[in-house]
Amino acid sequence: MRRPTLLVILGTLTAAGPTPSAGQAVCSAPHSSPTLTQSGAIRTLPAGAGWIQLSLYRQRATEFFNPLGERQPFLARSEFVTRSVFLTGAVGIHDGLEVWAQVPTHRLGVESQSGSSRSSGVGDVRVAARVGPELFGLEAPVALRVGAKIPGSKFPVDATVLPLTEGQRDWEVSLESGRSLGESGMYVAGWLGYRWRGENSRAAREPGDEGFAHLLQIIPTLGYGVGPGRLEVTGQLPVWGKNLPSGHGLSLGYRTTWGL
Repeated sequence: MRRPTLLVILGTLTAAGPTPSAGQAVCSAPHSSPTLTQSGAIRTLPAGAGWIQLSLYRQRATEFFNPLGERQPFLARSEFVTRSVFLTGAVGIHDGLEVWAQVPTHRLGVESQSGSSRSSGVGDVRVAARVGPELFGLEAPVALRVGAKIPGSKFPVDATVLPLTEGQRDWEVSLESGRSLGESGMYVAGWLGYRWRGENSRAAREPGDEGFAHLLQIIPTLGYGVGPGRLEVTGQLPVWGKNLPSGHGLSLGYRTTWGL
């Protein structure tokens, strides 16, 4: 079944603690696959139900959003290319309670006037539990997410090597909400939360805790039923943010579900 959708992510990325440098933020791997925005709903999964998704992601960027939220070219006419594979899954434990996990691998590259650099390997592994009002016998379009991020590979001390992870363990809590806009195929969703960031011991750096709201993006998605699952082609069009690449991205994901 063919179903085009348009998802608008509300909010901007903001930091309450120290702001990372543009180079470090840009070199860090993406936080998640954009196809995941259509991999479930604000409502948590029923007990015993679940889904698993494999997605491929590519982004090319020659500009980034600086700390003021303005588009700015990379130094030395650099071009950053990100290629990622995400394996993600979730399962319902109880009505109103589900667990979620994601393992990414990345291949990062940069080309500039001064040379080139490449890195590949496992990125930041993420796990989380989502709690919905159904756990308390209530109905509302909101969910609470409590999760952790663990580096999947060592953070390079060499400044010429692109890091595949942010290099430290984080804990975070966020409130999620969203809704569909009638029969238009458009969805509006937003995340607001706080992140406790650990120390990057290899880099002798403690980035500081931060409050966050997700980057403003338009994410058109076209989905097809293929075999037992669903194939989704998703674009990623950043509109505004801070300390992140401003290039467009494209993702292809295949998702299967059970118990739904």
